[in-house]
Amino acid sequence: MAGLFITMEGIEGSGKSTQIRRLAARLTRLGIPVEVSKEPGGTPLCRELRQLLLEPHPSGETWCAKSELLLFYADRAQHLAQSVLPALEEGRMVLLDRFDDSTRAYQGAQGISDAVLDRIADLVLGRVRPNMTIVLDMDPAASLGRVEARNSAAGDFRETRFDNEHLAFHQRVRARFLAIAQKEPHRVVVVPAQDGPDAVEEAIWARLTPLLRTAGLPVE
Repeated sequence: MAGLFITMEGIEGSGKSTQIRRLAARLTRLGIPVEVSKEPGGTPLCRELRQLLLEPHPSGETWCAKSELLLFYADRAQHLAQSVLPALEEGRMVLLDRFDDSTRAYQGAQGISDAVLDRIADLVLGRVRPNMTIVLDMDPAASLGRVEARNSAAGDFRETRFDNEHLAFHQRVRARFLAIAQKEPHRVVVVPAQDGPDAVEEAIWARLTPLLRTAGLPVE
């Protein structure tokens, strides 16, 4: 029996990494085998692509939008082949921090058309789609405040170059995530992320438990 495929999405600072860890721990306590990964960077080769994509190059050169798009999908194709699909075939639940919706939101916000995104996604994903996608939603001004606090606590470290994008860009990204959720309500659920992590965790769990029950998995 194939495992469930759950993805977590949202703008910078929305709490995805925290909630992925909490959800994985909760599922593990229930005896559900879980595989946790992220994009980009979910395999050794993909980690090299992550560095190329998200860290500033010493030369100051930046990727053009089309090059960036192709690198993200190269990462995704490799990640699916080497990690995600084998785990699902073994019956594990896969929890993924970012997947195709992030590319549609971020690269779409940079001007890549939906028609181009559709064509490349069809090539790379085939019929693979998450059973559920959880979008952690909050006001970008507030989420960027979280990012700034996190970076300051880490000695002004920038996790990715997207941390430095202007507010208007993050507003466009948020709008695209919400548009995806509106278009695909059967797959995508939106969870407000401005509250504390405990409240967000419980909101996620309330959305996920019907799917777990349908799959015959324990929820308590």
